[in-house]
Amino acid sequence: MSNYIIFSLQSNQEVAKKVAAKYGAELGSISVDRFADGEVLVKSLSDVKNKDVVIIESTAKNAHEVLFELLLLIDSIKRGGAKSIKLYIPYFGYSRQERVSWINEPISCEVVAKILDTAEVDKILTFDIHHSDILNFFKTPFESLPTTKLFKDYYLDYFQKHNIDLKDVVVVSPDHGSNARADLLVNELKGSKKVILNKYRPKPNLAEHLEVNVEEVKNKICIIIDDIIDTGGTIVSAADLLVKSGAKSVMVGASHGVFSPNSVKKLIESPLEDIVVTNTIERRFQNEIHVIDISELINL
Repeated sequence: MSNYIIFSLQSNQEVAKKVAAKYGAELGSISVDRFADGEVLVKSLSDVKNKDVVIIESTAKNAHEVLFELLLLIDSIKRGGAKSIKLYIPYFGYSRQERVSWINEPISCEVVAKILDTAEVDKILTFDIHHSDILNFFKTPFESLPTTKLFKDYYLDYFQKHNIDLKDVVVVSPDHGSNARADLLVNELKGSKKVILNKYRPKPNLAEHLEVNVEEVKNKICIIIDDIIDTGGTIVSAADLLVKSGAKSVMVGASHGVFSPNSVKKLIESPLEDIVVTNTIERRFQNEIHVIDISELINL
């Protein structure tokens, strides 16, 4: 596909290389210059005239800076005469700020959507968006792709290696927000069942607690499925509860490994027997965290 050229600023360079190799596409070159006053200049060093451009860039760490660099790169590519521009944002930063929680709060995700609309690309795609309402924030064609197939393949391989029967597997949604995500995986893992953890407050002004029906998880292999692992607090609390409730083992699969400081250590020291994320946010780990490659889900 010689007419295609693939770009990535910093967040998904390895994924961009794999996608380019898969399709025999050109890998674009970019320059990023920073001036003494902090201003930035981003431009394409590759000839994009009459080419179909694909940009792959997650807005994870310092999302506001990455967003502005993206806007400059897109403008540079448009001025270079690109035929089309498709933007993949594998991890969509600010997606957890999709509603007003307190008085006078902005809906930051909607603000980001409006900013990206001004870039006037042909299409924007992401993976496992935090909430479906975000799709309505965009005027630009916007699509959230599920990663369920990747997790299905990972877990079927894991179960085969460890002689685990699917009737002993329970997919756990850590809250009602992940219910639909859990349903997708249960439908793929034929024979497994789903459990939703409930949150409650024992008394006013006390922190929320998690609860589960013990009979649903006792002696079961539990997979906690979520879209984001950040601090790891919810996941660790869920794992502790499941183990105390008699689960045979507990694993977690999440689309986006944000991993705030100290979260990896917290997860490793928890009862979790297996931790897997995708590479929507590229980061190197030792063997304690497994990574699934999203490049096979990216189409030109």
